[in-house]
Amino acid sequence: QVQVLPQSGETPLFKQFFRNWRDAEDTVGMGTRTSCVGLETSCFGRGSSRPSVCLQIWRVEGSGKVLVDPAYFGQFYGGDSYLILYQYQHGGRRRHMVYIWQGAESSQDETAASAVLAVELDDELGGGAVQVRVVQGKEPAHLMSLFGGQPMVVYQGGTSREGGQSTAADTRLFQVRSNPAGDTGAVEVGPSSSRLNSNDAFLLTAAGGAWLWKGRGSSAAEAKGAEHLARVLQVNPAPLEEGEEPDGFWAVLGGKDDYCRAPRLSNKMDAHPPRLFASSNKTGTFQMEEVPGELTQDDLAPDDVMILDTWDQVFVWIGNEANEEEKMEAAATGETRYIRTDPTSRNPLTPIVTLKQGFEPTTFTGWFLGWNHDYWSQDPLEPSTGKRYEANSVSLGGGRPGGVTQVGLRPPFESRTLTSLQSYRENAAPGGHAGNWAGRITGTNRK
Repeated sequence: QVQVLPQSGETPLFKQFFRNWRDAEDTVGMGTRTSCVGLETSCFGRGSSRPSVCLQIWRVEGSGKVLVDPAYFGQFYGGDSYLILYQYQHGGRRRHMVYIWQGAESSQDETAASAVLAVELDDELGGGAVQVRVVQGKEPAHLMSLFGGQPMVVYQGGTSREGGQSTAADTRLFQVRSNPAGDTGAVEVGPSSSRLNSNDAFLLTAAGGAWLWKGRGSSAAEAKGAEHLARVLQVNPAPLEEGEEPDGFWAVLGGKDDYCRAPRLSNKMDAHPPRLFASSNKTGTFQMEEVPGELTQDDLAPDDVMILDTWDQVFVWIGNEANEEEKMEAAATGETRYIRTDPTSRNPLTPIVTLKQGFEPTTFTGWFLGWNHDYWSQDPLEPSTGKRYEANSVSLGGGRPGGVTQVGLRPPFESRTLTSLQSYRENAAPGGHAGNWAGRITGTNRK
């Protein structure tokens, strides 16, 4: 689908892809009209700490929706779905955008209800609203910028509805990461040292204290986001630089485990951001499709071979349900069908790492936000048991350039229903594709 836009008639969905978009009439100041990723609004001032009436959020409850108190704007629960209405002026007219945010643990009934309620809200607004379906972990830059410079916080599990909140754990760990535009998101992850990442900031809270851990590669925006989160949680964390952790810090996390220390430099990320591709020959024709947005674990489809390109090395991830031909050709997929066909003239000696589902090393998991080792050990349709599961991993250090490292395959899991990614591909957009899947190399569209 191609949309043609005239100069000065750019829509918000177009402007969000430009880091520093500014219109000629934009101004900056307290209480004045400002630009939020290019969108004029009288609701946000540069120094504003809370959105005003131009932003409304509802939480989906059953088949209805309940308004969220503005004091909690920017805070979401993975067990809920939400409608986010953003109003703005464009071309002298009031326009509307409706984000349908669906938590990773939201029930099927509520995710279905959220789509119906969005249509009803659009009808109430005159039928001209732009509707954007967003799955947790795939938030576009514009959505993350709507909360007055504060991080978008996603609490693990539970629900935000009154009287139905799950009890917060005594020990909580939040991973804070910024996008290229400098907007931050904070995701609650399992309290384990294996979840740490040298490229991010983390907030750890426990009965015995709180720490703001800053990885060597973390940014000032991420540290600032963690500080704001600490105020939200009403804790006073002790600042902690990576490498200076006291014994009490590791004790709260259950001991010191290996975690991702591979550098992710800003200039490298800008020039060569990580890219994830799904490859398949199920239609009889080999094809690759790029997965857009922030990398999350549910992008890895167990019935496919996935390629993660971090520029310094290429990972070939083999899903447990991939067919035998795909498994046999996994290494060739990375070398022959990817590196040698890369139009940027890649070094043919780029290391290729072949790994199997369930045996992901930290050098792989560190590229994904909020990696959960327990993800494939339970039925996705069953509620989380809260039990910890530690996946075995193998260190991949010391390999020669161009070498292929093979990671062992654990016994196959039980047959599972469709993953959320597969369901998203088949139901989210015409033709079975989740939104604008770019990067298709050859072949026809895959269901």
